[in-house]
Parts: sequence; C-alpha cells; structure tokens
Amino acid sequence: MQYLHDRFGVPDENLLAAQNSASKQKNHSFQTYVPTRKEVAKLGRKKITSILIDWMCRSPTEIIPSRTQIIEVRDILLTRKDADKLSGLITMCNYYITND
Repeated sequence: MQYLHDRFGVPDENLLAAQNSASKQKNHSFQTYVPTRKEVAKLGRKKITSILIDWMCRSPTEIIPSRTQIIEVRDILLTRKDADKLSGLITMCNYYITND
C-alpha cells in the first residue's frame, strides 16, 4: 500500500529543498508538488493534467522528473478508464520521454 503513496521515488529531502529553493525565487514561479502514483491513477482529468504539467515544466532542480519517472506516470495514465481523454497529456509524457 505504501507504494501507491510514493511520489515516484522523490525523497522527502528533495521535496523540502525544492520548497525552500522556490520560496527564495522572486522572478520565477516554481511548482513544488510531486503527485503520488495513486493520485495519477485516480484524480480528475483537469487536476492531474495541471499537476503533471507543473511537475514536468515548472519544477525546481531538486524535483525535476527523470525520463524513468515520466515513463511510470505515462504507464499509469494508460491504465485509466479515461485514458482516451488524456491523450494530450500522454502525448506530452511521450515527448518528455523522447526529449522532443
């Protein structure tokens, strides 16, 4: 059960460091939230899309997702019943994975 609440292997120390770093930045708006696997699987489309875009595009260095993490995210998204409605987000994950 702990696995579902894991934030894709991002250590708590990195999350705290990201929050500290972001709070010191005045000229840039960083997002410091990393979703759990359960959230990726269950949250509504708009909410999970917003969270994942923020994580992929607006994270401080300490929590920038790796390709492996985004592969895991994409694989979870593909198992959702509404995966067809998440095709844009899944495509974004694929671009992130291939570095396009």
